Amino acid sequence: MPIQYPISNPADWLRLEKPSFLRRAKSHLYHYTYPGASKALPNAIITKVSGPPVHPAKDDILAICIVKNAIGYIHSFLRYYRKLGVTRFAFLDDQSNDGTSDILRNAPDVDLFTSPISYAEAARGKAWRDALFKVYGPNRWYLSLDADEFLVFPGSEEIQLPEFIRQLEKAGIERCHAPMLDLYPAGPLNGDPFIDDGSRWPFDVSSHFDGDSYTIKLERYGTSVRGGPRKRFFGRDMRLSKFPLIWVDGATSYQRGSIHGPGPCSRNFVPITAVLLHYRFSNQSINEFRNIVAHGGHADGGAHYGAMLDHPDFGEDFSLTYDGSVKFSGSADLVKRGFMMKLPV
Repeated sequence: MPIQYPISNPADWLRLEKPSFLRRAKSHLYHYTYPGASKALPNAIITKVSGPPVHPAKDDILAICIVKNAIGYIHSFLRYYRKLGVTRFAFLDDQSNDGTSDILRNAPDVDLFTSPISYAEAARGKAWRDALFKVYGPNRWYLSLDADEFLVFPGSEEIQLPEFIRQLEKAGIERCHAPMLDLYPAGPLNGDPFIDDGSRWPFDVSSHFDGDSYTIKLERYGTSVRGGPRKRFFGRDMRLSKFPLIWVDGATSYQRGSIHGPGPCSRNFVPITAVLLHYRFSNQSINEFRNIVAHGGHADGGAHYGAMLDHPDFGEDFSLTYDGSVKFSGSADLVKRGFMMKLPV
């Protein structure tokens, strides 16, 4: 049975990390019998087009990212993760045509890759992520992100990723479970345009998220959070859970799992130790959603975004705020509200 999220009873965190033996066994078996495994695409689907030679140091903090037309916030993405301690980025550029690739090509800490196949042909980007893991090698921690995702973990304003990784390892956690919190402006979508000039973060403008209306339960791909504004207003029951900070070994495979729970899926039954601030709703949303639908590469050919565009109330003056909306004010508030668990130091 699902339980309410955010978590109000600390004992529920223990319930979420202790699924039954049968649940773990089914997820483990799924990894080796996944019907799409025989269609896994080879490493040759990606080509490196810029960046220094690939010789990552043992202590490098690597971030891999699939990006398409992120000119409106790509500078913020790079600035944010450099501040968290990322020393090297690997971007797979999915045919951007807005100048994003030029910015990445000129960044000294970025390796830029392209691919001749589409996002859909790459299994919604899963094959690209697996290929990037092969380039940089197993047995190390990776950040695996989209360009509109900003990771927040307890104390992330003061500590960097190496210290957070140390906390995860001390707790015996190999995957950081971080649900997406879809962000939206306090008022209408077009009320305060975000300008990526370094003076503000995207989450300073799209600053609010749903403070309730979520559920969490154990599913095939792991512990899963659902809900938020896309369900509350548009009726779209999307899985929000992701594992953006992950220990990658030889068994790790997105193609034997999901973007929301890479294989082996038996490793995805862990408590929530971070969140992803998802820069989803802004003054650019309508154009972005139209491009996604035209591209047709997302789940169900972009039908999810088409359904939002078709909603009669969705437009530039539309507001997603409601009585339960919460303004993002830092990691400590997210811990206090039960959105993530603080690990022992």
